[in-house]
Amino acid sequence: MLVVALLSVDELKRYSRQLILPNFGAREQRKLKQSKVVVTGAGGIGCPALYYLAACGVGNITIVDSDKIEANNLNRQILFTPADVGKPKAETAARRIMEFNPEIKVEAIEEIIMYDNCFELLKGFDAICDGTDNFPTRYAINDAAVVNKTPLFHAAALQFEGRVFTVIPGESACLRCMFPVIPPAGTIPSCREAGILGPVLGVASSVQAIECVKHLAGLGAKLGGRMIIFDARTVSFDEFKVKKNKNCTACGGKGFVPSPVEYKCEG
Repeated sequence: MLVVALLSVDELKRYSRQLILPNFGAREQRKLKQSKVVVTGAGGIGCPALYYLAACGVGNITIVDSDKIEANNLNRQILFTPADVGKPKAETAARRIMEFNPEIKVEAIEEIIMYDNCFELLKGFDAICDGTDNFPTRYAINDAAVVNKTPLFHAAALQFEGRVFTVIPGESACLRCMFPVIPPAGTIPSCREAGILGPVLGVASSVQAIECVKHLAGLGAKLGGRMIIFDARTVSFDEFKVKKNKNCTACGGKGFVPSPVEYKCEG
């Protein structure tokens, strides 16, 4: 009863369909309310993830993005409208999410995530939801998550394919366990070059948000050490297991080995 008292009448109404779920009640909802999540990138992955994190009642959300909204974002970045073109993504996304759920707190940080700032910038959160769109930034976020011992929920998509991967520091493999070195520039096309079908991002970010919410509520994240791949062309899911690499320069037994020269983050 004490936990129920900490939820307002409006919150009890808003989250009523969650509160009747098996193994999910007021205690779990309170955990979400008290959680702090940082979403890196308010783009095609970040926008749907933000909606669902806010809808589920994650109480404190920080959005980090340095970009401004472009017309070509609108096929997939569902927080924005044509009237938003030219406005900062982080600030616009934060305002829209606060309108969507006034019960939560949302902060916007208009800053490029770099190797030099990521470890401090991403410290103090209960989870990271990564929706950035370039490899140097993703690796910087992965390394910061490992060093800060912050669970990382990563999602990405290109053309008709989406991928989701969870990193639980100290327990599961990290991004560097799979791919030790950042792919050389130009070897993997971006969505500007190869294209992207908007709903694919929605599928990937929805799985990402599910994993994050389950973890925050104490229900456990199940994608640690498993990469899920969604193919929209065949409407199929595949997965492969990823083992921790004892020689990993991020999470291996020797501890984190910084490589500042490797990082040339694009924001």
